[in-house]
Amino acid sequence: MELNEFDAVLSRRPFGDSTYLHEQMHAAFRRRLESIGPSVPAGRRLLSALEQADPQAEYRVLGDPLVRRAVQQLVIEEAAGHRRQFPPHLCAQVLEAAERHVRAGATSGPLQGDPAAARWLGEPSRTPWIWSPGQGDDFLGRTFGGLVEWQFGAGLCAATDADVTALRDAARLLDEVVPLTSRSALSHTHLIGLTPGTGAWKGKASTSQFTVTGVIFLNRTLLTNPWWVAEHLLHEALHQKLYDFRHAHSMLVRDLGTVPEGPSGEARRVVSLWNVPGPDGSNRWNTHRAMAAFHVYVHLALFASLAERLAARLRDRYGPLDAPRPMTPSRKAFDRAHYLGESLRTVCWEELGVAGRYLVDWLSSVLGAMDPAPPPPGASLHLLMDRYLREARRLRKLPPSDGLARVLQRLAVAEADAFRAILSAVGARAPRDEAAAGPAPERAGDHGEFFARRRRHIADTLLRLAPNGYSLDALPRTAGGSADDMVRDMVEASSRELATAVDSAVTSAP
Repeated sequence: MELNEFDAVLSRRPFGDSTYLHEQMHAAFRRRLESIGPSVPAGRRLLSALEQADPQAEYRVLGDPLVRRAVQQLVIEEAAGHRRQFPPHLCAQVLEAAERHVRAGATSGPLQGDPAAARWLGEPSRTPWIWSPGQGDDFLGRTFGGLVEWQFGAGLCAATDADVTALRDAARLLDEVVPLTSRSALSHTHLIGLTPGTGAWKGKASTSQFTVTGVIFLNRTLLTNPWWVAEHLLHEALHQKLYDFRHAHSMLVRDLGTVPEGPSGEARRVVSLWNVPGPDGSNRWNTHRAMAAFHVYVHLALFASLAERLAARLRDRYGPLDAPRPMTPSRKAFDRAHYLGESLRTVCWEELGVAGRYLVDWLSSVLGAMDPAPPPPGASLHLLMDRYLREARRLRKLPPSDGLARVLQRLAVAEADAFRAILSAVGARAPRDEAAAGPAPERAGDHGEFFARRRRHIADTLLRLAPNGYSLDALPRTAGGSADDMVRDMVEASSRELATAVDSAVTSAP
């Protein structure tokens, strides 16, 4: 099968067909409105209004982020008594406003306000609109603004004309590369909110949350390279598609009221080896997040592969593929997808519901058919080296300090010792390290650059030694246990110490 044919494959039933997914999600929310009807009359009235509305109105109302949040919160409170940010009377007011909106004959979402003032990403019937704070200056708009500030710690900013142009360029790019996949994913997104990239939004390029579905958030300061914007637009829209799937299917066992636990009593976690853990171990993902990432990376592998093939032809319109802030290369997307698919089977299988297991099987079969050169099962060296070098690059951006310099000096010695032990285990000799051969840095601010060069030397050496580029365990061992395990121990130990040191350096910076 030709690679571009997978654009259609990933848009078919049962897991890729958006028409089917919307139907199932709408049915699930109608059942929820019916369930809360006896105690929340506004829910019963909204359901009655939707039964008389046309399909487009139902699509926009049941996709509206605020309506969905209100329904979900009322269902949770009725079932388990859990109180969230919004009191029940406020959720009821949201449903009352939505009912009035439907009965007035509107086909847009209630939160959208005046449809004539909306700025759409593309064709209005199946693409999201772009948030403008002034547009939602009513009860629903103010309530949504409060929800965002409570959920994320900061609000949204107005989209400029340049922002809207950048988003639309990215959408057109997606339509040229993966038309069926992107149209399907974007149909599950109803709203795009732009963040200022400062304060609580600092460090977030894009984000989505299962607790606030129907809306994606993009950092407006990063809307520069159309290829990068297209990737993140697709990435977050794919999360929305999976959220709609989860709302109507048994993706996780806990959705059915049972949460299996690991030996320690905690839910199982997948370590995303390529991500810097930070002091809070944020690269340890629960089953939902691991599934969401797997779903995304299978699709991104297709998008990146086709983008790389079409880059020369599309360069005049969208610029070079390798412009500043480049998109994820296809090989990285494939490798991460394979790792996550394996991890879901080995770590999280008992936490997946019936539909979740079928989804993993389907995505794995598509991934296997798309990738002509998959990594060997269990491979981790390439993913760990991703993190190893990413950590080093981050150090260059930190303010210099004597404390950080001392940590880097100590880690450089420890990593050099571990590196020699790894080479000894596979019977290899260390090539000359030009970074170590030069004079040690005298100023605190130079230690980050020196440390990064040392890490580059170690990573390049280990990846060159791996016969397949993925694993040192393919080499005959002369001593010790698994060389790949030794690499992981080295990286994890350094990551733990660096997380504390970096957090301290950032906190103490003026």
